[in-house]
Amino acid sequence: QCHFGPRCRFLHDVSEYLAAKPADLGQRCVLFDTFGRCPYGVTCRFGQAHLGDGHQNLVNAALAQRWEGKLLVRNGLSKDLQQQLRKRRFSFQKAEEFLRGLRAEGAPKPEALQSSQRAEGAPKPEVLQNSQGAEGAPKPEVLQSFQRAEGAPSIPTLGPLTDEDITKLRPCEKKKLEIQGKLYLAPLTTCGNLPFRRICKRFGADVTCGEMAVCTNLLQGQSSEWALLKRHHTEDIFGVQLEGAFPDTMTKCAELLNRTIDVDFVDINVGCPIDLVYKKGGGCALMTRSNKFEQIVRGMNSVLDVPLTVKIRTGVQEKVNVAHKIIPRIREWGASMVTVRG
Repeated sequence: QCHFGPRCRFLHDVSEYLAAKPADLGQRCVLFDTFGRCPYGVTCRFGQAHLGDGHQNLVNAALAQRWEGKLLVRNGLSKDLQQQLRKRRFSFQKAEEFLRGLRAEGAPKPEALQSSQRAEGAPKPEVLQNSQGAEGAPKPEVLQSFQRAEGAPSIPTLGPLTDEDITKLRPCEKKKLEIQGKLYLAPLTTCGNLPFRRICKRFGADVTCGEMAVCTNLLQGQSSEWALLKRHHTEDIFGVQLEGAFPDTMTKCAELLNRTIDVDFVDINVGCPIDLVYKKGGGCALMTRSNKFEQIVRGMNSVLDVPLTVKIRTGVQEKVNVAHKIIPRIREWGASMVTVRG
C-alpha cells in the first residue's frame, strides 16, 4: 500500500511499468549468465532473459550457489555510515587527540598567561580558589556522590580489558608494504577506475591504487567520491589516494578509512597541479607549505594501521627541483614510501 496515494509519482503496477518501459537491448543478461541472479529485476534492460511467469525474477540456483558468500567488490558506503557522516555523528577519537596536541603546541605557555594576567592586575589563582570556596562551591567528592545518586550508568568491570583504544601501534608493528620487484600501477585520475584496474591486473599489474579522492567529500558522505575507494577481489595489494590541504580534514579522513574500508596503504597526493586543487593549498602546493605538510603526514600516520605513502613532484616551479630536499624530511615524519612525478 502506498502512503502517498494519488500524489505518488511512481508506478505500482508491474504490467503498466513494463508497457511503458523501452524495449530490451538484447536477448542475454550478462549478470544473470555470470552470477545466476540479476539484482535489477524488472528494471533490467535485458529483463526478458530472466523474467518468468507473473514477471517474477528467475534465479539459477546452481550458478548462484557458486558465488554465494563471495564479496566481489568491497569498500562500499553503507547507508548507516553515510547518515553518521552527514549528521556529523561519527567519532574521530584518535584524530581529535592529535589535533588537540597541535593546538597545545601553538597555544601560549601557562607562564606567559599568568605573567600577563598579573601585569593587568588580575587576581592570583590562590585568590580565585579561596573565593570559589567561600561562595560555597561543592567539593569534588560531593559532585561524585551526586552523580551516583542521579543514577549514572556504571562501567562494567567483568571480562577481559583490552587497550587497543589507548595503546598506539609502534612503527615496527605496522603492516609492511612489500612491493620490491612488483609492478605498481600508479593512481590515474579520471582513468584509473575499477574496470580499468581489473584489465591491468590481467596484464600483470601487482599493486593498484584508486583514483584521487578529495577528503572533504569523503567526510561529507558523498557516494560519488566513495565509489573511488571500491576494491575488486582480484586486487591483491590495493591502496587509496587522498587529496587535502589541512591537517584536521586529512587526519579525520585517514581515521575514517582506517576503520571502515579494507586497504593495504594510503597515499597522499602532493603532486596534483590542477588550479582548482593548487589554489586551495592542496596537491603540489603542499611542497611549499612545509609546516602543514609535516602536520598532515604526522597526523595521518598516527591514526593509520597501514603504511602511509606520499606522491610528490620534482618541483613546483619550472627548472627548480626541491624533491631531493623534501624526501629525507618526509621519511622522518613517518611515511613509508615516496613516489616522484617529473
